[in-house]
Amino acid sequence: MKTILIVDDEYGLVETLTDLLEHAGYRVVSAANGKDGLMHAEKEKPDLIVTDFMMPISDGMELVRGVRSSQALRALPVVMMSATRKDVALSGQSKAGTPRVTAFLHKPFELEELLDTIKRLIGKGEARKR
Repeated sequence: MKTILIVDDEYGLVETLTDLLEHAGYRVVSAANGKDGLMHAEKEKPDLIVTDFMMPISDGMELVRGVRSSQALRALPVVMMSATRKDVALSGQSKAGTPRVTAFLHKPFELEELLDTIKRLIGKGEARKR
């Protein structure tokens, strides 16, 4: 089963995304800030990270920088979501032209848009066993 790490400080959104993604057949783990998100990423080795941009303690771009600087995690797809304009949220992109964020979703977004993005990046989740 593919694992998705959701990093967001909005509990209601994390709960909604967890329900959606688990129903689609993914295993979901979560963290409330970038610092904890990086710790979970190192421990869980998820297939993809979905992160908010603005969070307390450590924001989404700090998380992405940590992921990209880790030999074990650097190829991991990262989907950034934010109500902030894309150009502002992604202003911390690599100067060398290497994208730090794999995909960007502007909040509010349709849940199908998130599912489609995830399927495009890592494939479908497995059917739940009953």
